[in-house]
Amino acid sequence: MLPLQLTHRYLLILSLTAGILLGLSWYAATVWLIFLGFAPLFAIEYIIRSKQTRRSAWLCFAYSYLSFLIWNIIATWWLWNASAGAAIFAFTANAALMAGTFTLFHVAVRASADKFGYLLFFALWMSFEYFHHHWGFSWPWLTLGNAFGFVPEWVQWYEYTGVAGGTAWVLAANLMVFEALWKMPRFWKLNALLAAIIVFTPMAASLIVYRQHKERGTAVEVVVVQPNLDCYAEKFDYNAKTGQTNTGTTYVPYEEQIARFIELSKKEISPQTSFVLWPETSLHQTFLEQDNFHALTAHYPLSEVGKFKRQYPHMSLMTGADTYLVFPADSLPDRPTIRKSNGMGYEVFNTAVFVGEDTIVRYYHKSKLVVGVESNPLASLFSWIDNRFMLNLGGVVGNLGKQEHRTVFFNRDSIGIAPIICYESAYGDFVTEYVQKNAHILGIITNDGWWGNTPGHVQHLALASLRAIETRRSIARAANTGISGFINQRGEVVKSIPYNTMGAAKMRIYANSSLTLYARIGDALYRLAVFLAGFMVLSAFVRRKVRGVNAARKKV
Repeated sequence: MLPLQLTHRYLLILSLTAGILLGLSWYAATVWLIFLGFAPLFAIEYIIRSKQTRRSAWLCFAYSYLSFLIWNIIATWWLWNASAGAAIFAFTANAALMAGTFTLFHVAVRASADKFGYLLFFALWMSFEYFHHHWGFSWPWLTLGNAFGFVPEWVQWYEYTGVAGGTAWVLAANLMVFEALWKMPRFWKLNALLAAIIVFTPMAASLIVYRQHKERGTAVEVVVVQPNLDCYAEKFDYNAKTGQTNTGTTYVPYEEQIARFIELSKKEISPQTSFVLWPETSLHQTFLEQDNFHALTAHYPLSEVGKFKRQYPHMSLMTGADTYLVFPADSLPDRPTIRKSNGMGYEVFNTAVFVGEDTIVRYYHKSKLVVGVESNPLASLFSWIDNRFMLNLGGVVGNLGKQEHRTVFFNRDSIGIAPIICYESAYGDFVTEYVQKNAHILGIITNDGWWGNTPGHVQHLALASLRAIETRRSIARAANTGISGFINQRGEVVKSIPYNTMGAAKMRIYANSSLTLYARIGDALYRLAVFLAGFMVLSAFVRRKVRGVNAARKKV
């Protein structure tokens, strides 16, 4: 098997190998490499620990940081298309958080004299992923369990565990590969067999469920629209690539954009259509929120939406929009997202607007916001960090408002649709909050054109497949451009509009009312990992302190 060597060349080879394997696992053809990517990292830590070198923590951090940086770059290089600066920050900062978690394991396992073994690493890594889903600079894209969005038939058991189960699966397989190749080469056959059992047993069980699963619920006809507006040159007045105002033949006038949505919708709407979905920020010129019938008659663009809606009273429309609310100067909410102008305060939102059969306009405000574009986590700490520091991609710029609780929209048949806006589809536990409020289908509205025709929009679609499995909810997905279409309850994309294509699609999908175990308990596995990690890390350092005290007493 592979020898254990404490040489910089050997550790560098291991580091490079780990980064490349992990990076390539974020592509459909090579997703299986995820079961190998962490094994060289385990070997790096084990070599450094077993040789008891000076500055071992720094060595662990340095070599693992290189691996994680390579992983981030290979898997998410497409972020560069939207912003080079933001991409560099994402690559370097995310790699540092990963390497910090890896190094904490090394320090804690030494402090505890290996009392907890690799259970400590499992708990720490899963705690890191859970933390990365919930803090201000959240970036859950590279959660290990997310890799299987390309192969939903492998992870049908996510309806019980969510992606946390996938992360544990990946780490367990990697641990056995490490044991076979590095730690216990004399028993490599046994460890290789265990690795195969760990990989293929859950996969086989999943394939059985995949083949036997039948769609649940009532069939509902839904239409999704993909207008295919280039978000740099055509959709907004401002071009984020050139930094100039769009002029001439490139920019599509706002009125023409609205007309395109309506015409594409009309081609597919039938008397059986229950829902029509337009993409994120379709109505991107900001308007004041009003929740009564007059909102559909008073101001453009809702006045135009009202005319369209009255032609099809039987269907409900859900569209993305930029909206705002106004607050009197003497009663401004105390939060950094409040803006001031002319003695008044106002708050801007990335919004899902719903117009049902009763023609009452309802709103949901996007709550998982993109850091640096829609969210400024530092604004609450440093008042001088304001919207001037935010990335301008066109449309509304700056720190947006959000809401604490999920909203579900219901049509006249009491079918509930979850308004999931873009980045929110990356959060499994977050999506269960819609389902717990009786969302029978998941509606995702997004704009995946920022990254161009790169793996970015493909990976984003794959994440949606995992949400379908976790909740056993059918998904209707409308993208400005990207991949619009439908995903069934097994996580399969069953009908789609390709990238860079204008069109609309119609399908009967199933509105399910039953709750999966994951929909009931959410990220319980992650929360258990957080508890275990806290206990084990505390125990490790207490144990080291006790050993130090006992050693001092012996000298006396």
